[in-house]
Amino acid sequence: MADERLTGLWSDEILHPGSVEYVDLAFRRDGSGWFYWKSWSTGFSVSRFTWATPDALVVKFHRTLDGRWSVDNGVTRHDVESDEEEESLIELGYEIAPGEDPFGTPVTLLSLDRPLIAYLAGSQFAWAGKPESLSDPSADAPRPDPSSLR
Repeated sequence: MADERLTGLWSDEILHPGSVEYVDLAFRRDGSGWFYWKSWSTGFSVSRFTWATPDALVVKFHRTLDGRWSVDNGVTRHDVESDEEEESLIELGYEIAPGEDPFGTPVTLLSLDRPLIAYLAGSQFAWAGKPESLSDPSADAPRPDPSSLR
């Protein structure tokens, strides 16, 4: 049985305002989710996964997309430059508890016992809500023409 408290969107941007990069984690009720890293340098990465919480948080990555983002007329656009299958599994300890953002505002914190992806993320995220539609930012992004990758 999945821990329903995880379902929704978590972000480290709330904890590090003004940072040059941030990470969002999304956990869908159906057991799917994604990790989204975005940098002011216009780079982004999305790692899609399935998740479960039998005793710990078990995340199985199955696809990673990388590319560039831009803003066009106030809308953030993602252009995927790399779309690769991935097979990796990670098991993490986690805790959900009350905390504060840097300004002292109460938030709910998700603390992992280590980073989900070591070189792209920390291990603490603040609850960002349960949006009506929870799809990763690259879901409708244009993909490179496969013939151009040869």
